[in-house]
Amino acid sequence: MVNWSDPAEIAKDAAVFQDVIYALFGVCVWELFMTCDFEWSLITGQRKFRWPLVIFFFLSRYCIILAFIGLMATYHLRYCAQINCAALYTFNSWTGNMSILCASTSLMLRTIALWERSKKVIVPLGILCLGHWAFLYRGMFLVSASWDPTANACIVDATNPSLLTITFFYTMGFDLIILLFTMFALMGKHSARTDLWKLLFTDGLVYFVVTFTTNSLPAILNVLNLNSKSAPLLAFFRWS
Repeated sequence: MVNWSDPAEIAKDAAVFQDVIYALFGVCVWELFMTCDFEWSLITGQRKFRWPLVIFFFLSRYCIILAFIGLMATYHLRYCAQINCAALYTFNSWTGNMSILCASTSLMLRTIALWERSKKVIVPLGILCLGHWAFLYRGMFLVSASWDPTANACIVDATNPSLLTITFFYTMGFDLIILLFTMFALMGKHSARTDLWKLLFTDGLVYFVVTFTTNSLPAILNVLNLNSKSAPLLAFFRWS
Protein backbone atom coordinates (compact mmCIF):
# COMPACT_ATOMS: atom_id res chain seq x y z
CA MET A 1 0.00 0.00 0.00
CA VAL A 2 1.38 3.37 -1.03
CA ASN A 3 1.71 5.93 1.74
CA TRP A 4 0.53 9.03 -0.13
CA SER A 5 1.42 11.29 2.82
CA ASP A 6 5.07 10.21 2.83
CA PRO A 7 7.34 13.18 1.95
CA ALA A 8 9.23 11.06 -0.57
CA GLU A 9 5.98 10.10 -2.30
CA ILE A 10 4.80 13.72 -2.34
CA ALA A 11 8.10 14.79 -3.90
CA LYS A 12 7.80 12.03 -6.52
CA ASP A 13 4.21 13.04 -7.32
CA ALA A 14 5.29 16.66 -7.73
CA ALA A 15 8.09 15.59 -10.10
CA VAL A 16 5.67 13.53 -12.19
CA PHE A 17 3.25 16.46 -12.31
CA GLN A 18 6.06 18.71 -13.52
CA ASP A 19 6.96 16.27 -16.31
CA VAL A 20 3.30 16.07 -17.35
CA ILE A 21 3.08 19.86 -17.53
CA TYR A 22 6.11 20.06 -19.83
CA ALA A 23 4.74 17.27 -22.03
CA LEU A 24 1.31 18.89 -22.32
CA PHE A 25 2.87 22.26 -23.09
CA GLY A 26 4.77 20.63 -25.94
CA VAL A 27 1.56 19.10 -27.26
CA CYS A 28 -0.23 22.46 -27.09
CA VAL A 29 2.56 24.29 -28.91
CA TRP A 30 2.70 21.55 -31.56
CA GLU A 31 -1.08 21.75 -32.04
CA LEU A 32 -0.89 25.56 -32.26
CA PHE A 33 1.67 25.46 -35.07
CA MET A 34 -0.09 22.63 -36.89
CA THR A 35 -3.37 24.58 -36.99
CA CYS A 36 -2.03 28.13 -37.36
CA ASP A 37 -3.52 28.24 -40.87
CA PHE A 38 -6.84 29.04 -39.17
CA GLU A 39 -5.46 32.29 -37.75
CA TRP A 40 -3.85 33.08 -41.09
CA SER A 41 -7.16 32.61 -42.90
CA LEU A 42 -8.75 35.15 -40.54
CA ILE A 43 -5.91 37.64 -40.98
CA THR A 44 -5.98 37.38 -44.78
CA GLY A 45 -9.78 37.58 -44.92
CA GLN A 46 -10.26 34.08 -46.34
CA ARG A 47 -12.47 33.26 -43.39
CA LYS A 48 -14.96 35.60 -41.74
CA PHE A 49 -15.02 36.39 -38.03
CA ARG A 50 -18.05 34.89 -36.35
CA TRP A 51 -18.94 36.76 -33.18
CA PRO A 52 -18.81 35.84 -30.38
CA LEU A 53 -17.53 32.34 -31.18
CA VAL A 54 -14.18 33.58 -32.48
CA ILE A 55 -13.50 35.44 -29.20
CA PHE A 56 -14.05 32.34 -27.07
CA PHE A 57 -11.99 30.30 -29.51
CA PHE A 58 -8.93 32.55 -29.34
CA LEU A 59 -9.16 32.96 -25.56
CA SER A 60 -9.30 29.21 -24.99
CA ARG A 61 -6.52 28.64 -27.52
CA TYR A 62 -4.01 31.10 -26.10
CA CYS A 63 -4.94 31.21 -22.41
CA ILE A 64 -3.92 27.58 -22.05
CA ILE A 65 -0.47 28.42 -23.49
CA LEU A 66 -0.09 31.31 -21.04
CA ALA A 67 -1.22 29.09 -18.17
CA PHE A 68 1.41 26.47 -18.99
CA ILE A 69 4.10 29.16 -19.21
CA GLY A 70 3.06 30.46 -15.79
CA LEU A 71 3.11 26.95 -14.33
CA MET A 72 6.55 26.21 -15.74
CA ALA A 73 7.79 29.50 -14.32
CA THR A 74 6.93 28.26 -10.81
CA TYR A 75 9.50 25.46 -11.23
CA HIS A 76 12.38 27.87 -11.85
CA LEU A 77 11.85 30.44 -9.11
CA ARG A 78 15.01 29.31 -7.32
CA TYR A 79 16.90 31.27 -9.96
CA CYS A 80 14.94 34.45 -9.21
CA ALA A 81 14.71 36.98 -6.45
CA GLN A 82 11.58 37.19 -4.31
CA ILE A 83 8.40 37.54 -6.38
CA ASN A 84 4.72 38.12 -5.76
CA CYS A 85 3.57 34.50 -5.46
CA ALA A 86 -0.08 35.44 -5.02
CA ALA A 87 -0.05 37.30 -8.34
CA LEU A 88 1.68 34.40 -10.14
CA TYR A 89 -0.76 31.78 -8.87
CA THR A 90 -3.73 34.03 -9.59
CA PHE A 91 -2.43 34.49 -13.15
CA ASN A 92 -2.11 30.72 -13.55
CA SER A 93 -5.61 30.16 -12.20
CA TRP A 94 -7.15 32.94 -14.30
CA THR A 95 -5.64 31.80 -17.58
CA GLY A 96 -6.34 28.15 -16.85
CA ASN A 97 -9.96 28.67 -15.86
CA MET A 98 -10.55 31.02 -18.76
CA SER A 99 -9.38 28.31 -21.15
CA ILE A 100 -11.95 25.92 -19.63
CA LEU A 101 -14.76 28.48 -19.64
CA CYS A 102 -14.17 29.61 -23.21
CA ALA A 103 -13.82 26.04 -24.48
CA SER A 104 -17.06 24.93 -22.81
CA THR A 105 -18.87 28.07 -23.97
CA SER A 106 -17.70 27.48 -27.55
CA LEU A 107 -19.01 23.92 -27.43
CA MET A 108 -22.30 25.19 -26.00
CA LEU A 109 -22.70 27.77 -28.79
CA ARG A 110 -22.08 25.07 -31.38
CA THR A 111 -24.74 22.91 -29.72
CA ILE A 112 -27.23 25.79 -29.74
CA ALA A 113 -26.54 26.29 -33.45
CA LEU A 114 -27.24 22.59 -34.10
CA TRP A 115 -30.64 23.06 -32.42
CA GLU A 116 -31.26 26.08 -34.65
CA ARG A 117 -31.27 28.46 -31.66
CA SER A 118 -34.32 26.88 -30.07
CA LYS A 119 -35.29 28.63 -26.83
CA LYS A 120 -35.88 25.23 -25.24
CA VAL A 121 -32.15 24.65 -25.57
CA ILE A 122 -30.84 28.21 -25.11
CA VAL A 123 -32.52 28.79 -21.73
CA PRO A 124 -31.31 25.71 -19.80
CA LEU A 125 -27.85 25.76 -21.34
CA GLY A 126 -27.57 29.51 -20.77
CA ILE A 127 -28.45 29.14 -17.08
CA LEU A 128 -25.98 26.27 -16.64
CA CYS A 129 -23.32 28.30 -18.46
CA LEU A 130 -23.77 31.26 -16.10
CA GLY A 131 -23.37 28.92 -13.13
CA HIS A 132 -20.25 27.49 -14.71
CA TRP A 133 -18.75 30.95 -15.14
CA ALA A 134 -19.61 31.82 -11.52
CA PHE A 135 -17.96 28.71 -10.07
CA LEU A 136 -14.81 28.92 -12.17
CA TYR A 137 -14.47 32.67 -11.70
CA ARG A 138 -14.50 32.05 -7.94
CA GLY A 139 -11.99 29.27 -8.51
CA MET A 140 -9.53 31.74 -9.99
CA PHE A 141 -8.86 33.03 -6.48
CA LEU A 142 -8.89 29.79 -4.47
CA VAL A 143 -5.17 29.18 -4.10
CA SER A 144 -3.27 31.33 -1.62
CA ALA A 145 0.52 31.34 -1.95
CA SER A 146 3.46 33.16 -0.39
CA TRP A 147 7.22 33.36 -0.82
CA ASP A 148 9.36 31.05 1.32
CA PRO A 149 12.89 32.51 1.61
CA THR A 150 14.25 29.22 2.98
CA ALA A 151 13.09 27.16 0.01
CA ASN A 152 13.51 30.16 -2.34
CA ALA A 153 10.17 29.25 -3.89
CA CYS A 154 6.45 29.89 -3.69
CA ILE A 155 4.57 27.84 -1.11
CA VAL A 156 0.83 27.13 -1.30
CA ASP A 157 -0.65 28.31 2.00
CA ALA A 158 -4.31 27.41 1.53
CA THR A 159 -6.91 26.25 -0.93
CA ASN A 160 -10.54 25.10 -0.82
CA PRO A 161 -10.86 21.39 -1.67
CA SER A 162 -14.65 21.41 -1.19
CA LEU A 163 -15.19 24.17 -3.73
CA LEU A 164 -12.72 22.45 -6.06
CA THR A 165 -14.78 19.26 -5.85
CA ILE A 166 -17.99 21.15 -6.65
CA THR A 167 -16.29 22.89 -9.57
CA PHE A 168 -14.90 19.64 -10.94
CA PHE A 169 -18.25 17.86 -10.92
CA TYR A 170 -20.18 20.90 -12.13
CA THR A 171 -17.82 21.13 -15.12
CA MET A 172 -18.24 17.41 -15.76
CA GLY A 173 -22.02 17.68 -15.54
CA PHE A 174 -22.17 20.72 -17.79
CA ASP A 175 -19.99 19.07 -20.44
CA LEU A 176 -22.08 15.88 -20.21
CA ILE A 177 -25.31 17.82 -20.76
CA ILE A 178 -23.76 19.58 -23.77
CA LEU A 179 -22.62 16.18 -25.06
CA LEU A 180 -26.15 14.75 -24.77
CA PHE A 181 -27.77 17.77 -26.43
CA THR A 182 -25.24 17.58 -29.25
CA MET A 183 -25.67 13.84 -29.68
CA PHE A 184 -29.46 14.10 -29.91
CA ALA A 185 -29.19 16.99 -32.38
CA LEU A 186 -26.79 15.06 -34.61
CA MET A 187 -28.84 11.88 -34.42
CA GLY A 188 -31.88 13.86 -35.50
CA LYS A 189 -30.04 15.15 -38.54
CA HIS A 190 -28.77 11.74 -39.62
CA SER A 191 -30.48 8.50 -40.51
CA ALA A 192 -30.42 5.47 -38.25
CA ARG A 193 -27.76 3.96 -40.50
CA THR A 194 -25.30 6.79 -39.90
CA ASP A 195 -21.86 5.43 -39.06
CA LEU A 196 -20.83 5.94 -35.42
CA TRP A 197 -17.35 6.89 -36.66
CA LYS A 198 -18.88 9.79 -38.61
CA LEU A 199 -20.82 11.00 -35.60
CA LEU A 200 -17.72 10.89 -33.41
CA PHE A 201 -15.08 12.35 -35.70
CA THR A 202 -16.67 14.03 -38.72
CA ASP A 203 -19.31 15.80 -36.60
CA GLY A 204 -16.90 16.45 -33.72
CA LEU A 205 -18.72 14.48 -31.02
CA VAL A 206 -15.40 13.00 -29.90
CA TYR A 207 -14.31 16.36 -28.50
CA PHE A 208 -17.21 16.32 -26.05
CA VAL A 209 -16.38 12.75 -25.01
CA VAL A 210 -12.70 13.56 -24.46
CA THR A 211 -13.53 16.70 -22.47
CA PHE A 212 -15.87 14.83 -20.13
CA THR A 213 -13.45 11.92 -19.68
CA THR A 214 -10.38 14.05 -18.93
CA ASN A 215 -12.31 16.06 -16.32
CA SER A 216 -13.28 12.89 -14.47
CA LEU A 217 -9.68 12.04 -13.44
CA PRO A 218 -8.87 15.19 -11.42
CA ALA A 219 -12.41 15.14 -9.98
CA ILE A 220 -11.97 11.63 -8.58
CA LEU A 221 -8.45 12.31 -7.30
CA ASN A 222 -9.64 15.50 -5.60
CA VAL A 223 -12.33 13.54 -3.74
CA LEU A 224 -9.76 10.94 -2.65
CA ASN A 225 -7.47 13.76 -1.37
CA LEU A 226 -4.44 11.46 -1.33
CA ASN A 227 -2.02 13.97 0.15
CA SER A 228 -1.59 17.64 1.07
CA LYS A 229 -0.18 18.49 -2.36
CA SER A 230 -2.96 16.95 -4.40
CA ALA A 231 -5.52 19.76 -4.06
CA PRO A 232 -3.35 22.66 -5.31
CA LEU A 233 -1.88 20.47 -8.05
CA LEU A 234 -5.31 19.35 -9.24
CA ALA A 235 -6.51 22.95 -9.18
CA PHE A 236 -4.19 23.47 -12.14
CA PHE A 237 -4.37 19.95 -13.62
CA ARG A 238 -8.07 20.14 -14.44
CA TRP A 239 -7.43 22.55 -17.32
CA SER A 240 -4.17 20.96 -18.39
